[in-house]
Amino acid sequence: MNAITAEDFLKKTGMEEPMAPGMVKYKHVRGDKEGGSYTVVYDWRSDLDKIRVEVRAGLTGQHPPKAELKNYAVWLQTQNYLELDLAEIQGNA
Repeated sequence: MNAITAEDFLKKTGMEEPMAPGMVKYKHVRGDKEGGSYTVVYDWRSDLDKIRVEVRAGLTGQHPPKAELKNYAVWLQTQNYLELDLAEIQGNA
């Protein structure tokens, strides 16, 4: 497997701003159709050994109540995330 830097990982997921350990950032994406809007949550605070990128339905950045999930596109009704594990990387991430 090829190594990837944290900076490259963030850029590939759409985050162009600098990010440091302990930060959480939100990128809001308005959909063309009703129920297609979502928020990308970049979390480097919950676990400093991992950067988690999660897609959440809606524009609040919070998980909507289960009763409201039916109003969103099917792909937004399940957990959508990926993580970059920094635990084994030595030096700057």
